Amino acid sequence: MARRIPLPRLTRRQRTARWQRERRQQAIIIVVFSAVLFFVLGLVSWAASDKYYQDNLKPAMRVDGRVIPMRDWATERAYQLSRFYVEFGVPPTYENDPQIAQQKASYDRSALDTLEEYALLDQQARADGLTVSPEAVEARYEADFGQFRSRHILITINKDAPDQAVEDANALAKAIAIRDQLRQDPDNQSLWNQLAKDQSQDPGSAESGGELGWVGKGQFVKPFEDAATALAIGQISDPVKSDFGYHVIQVEERRGPAQNDIVKRWFADGFTESAIKRHTKHELLRDDFTKRQQDRVVSPTEQVHVAQIQVATPRPVGGDYQAFSDQLKKITDVGTALDAGTDFAEVAKQYSEDSATKDKGGDMGWIARGMITDLAAEKELFTLPAGKVSQQHSLLTATTWYKVIEKSDSRDLDVDQKKTLTDNAYPYWLNQQKKAHDVVRLIPGLEFE
Repeated sequence: MARRIPLPRLTRRQRTARWQRERRQQAIIIVVFSAVLFFVLGLVSWAASDKYYQDNLKPAMRVDGRVIPMRDWATERAYQLSRFYVEFGVPPTYENDPQIAQQKASYDRSALDTLEEYALLDQQARADGLTVSPEAVEARYEADFGQFRSRHILITINKDAPDQAVEDANALAKAIAIRDQLRQDPDNQSLWNQLAKDQSQDPGSAESGGELGWVGKGQFVKPFEDAATALAIGQISDPVKSDFGYHVIQVEERRGPAQNDIVKRWFADGFTESAIKRHTKHELLRDDFTKRQQDRVVSPTEQVHVAQIQVATPRPVGGDYQAFSDQLKKITDVGTALDAGTDFAEVAKQYSEDSATKDKGGDMGWIARGMITDLAAEKELFTLPAGKVSQQHSLLTATTWYKVIEKSDSRDLDVDQKKTLTDNAYPYWLNQQKKAHDVVRLIPGLEFE
């Protein structure tokens, strides 16, 4: 049996010293652990706060010094994507499918453009004392997202007929006869079925009693939509002429925005009715400023006769760097040719990508202020002497050179010019607002328009 060797007993002083040493070691361990813990927690907190700042508070844009934060941009992008998913039939759970990645990416810029536009609309509305009533917003909301269910009989017009007047009159007479039959018993389903099958020339609805299903604003041609909007439920319309022919229409039901698939998707994605109506309000403001600018078209006015060379601005899309290089070379070649004094018309015929003017040596006719929306180019064209070529003007999608052919201090606008000015009225005004206010876009890749 092994003999136990007794351990020496510690004195009180030794025990006290050991206890104090252990306490010091524990204190050091606690201090070190606490320091590490606080450092980690601080790092996590900093990372979380930085991520929150980057995702929410970091400026996406400044307009006259006022910050529009990233969260507003992310919200607007999500709002527009919700509509995109419905309109293009993207099923739930397929939102991140790679096949729609490129379409989704376009909404990065679209959302920022919208925020910029809304900020400028609000600013100008305040300056002009312009307000939009809740009643006007509600009416527009109902008109934009309310839906109706209708049916029709379509009588087409043969556009190859030798006498179009006679063909039109015959089609109208048939439509009137059908209208008169339906008005005798407007809700007779058997009558609708028979007339649609025997008379209607709409292959999509002839076999279903003329039924067209539920639709909303913008889904039918404008003459049809305008007539259907004005009809009482059950009423049989007079023949309505569109590019397709003559329609005899009946609206069977109407329902409010809450049943619209787009509105339902917005609600499902967390957007409220007030968020949708905020967009509706800005659409009303846009309409108001559009009309104001259209009313300012005057004739006669100062004009310049110009020619252009236009090519697509090179952009490396989808990794196609060869196409990017080719387009970059084309721009260089145009600049080199013009600098060498080559005839502008010949350069246009060789390089320009604008099909409407290329074969005419770039000649785009007479233009008045407002007919092109590039303000820098317009300013140069109205100051350049006749016979001079402008500098290169590069926008997001197109790079353009102009030549001033001749000038007039006062020239009447023709019909086409008036239409161009009317169509361009709002984008021209909006570009003026962007120039007048200090707009700074801060999202990488979206800095330029």
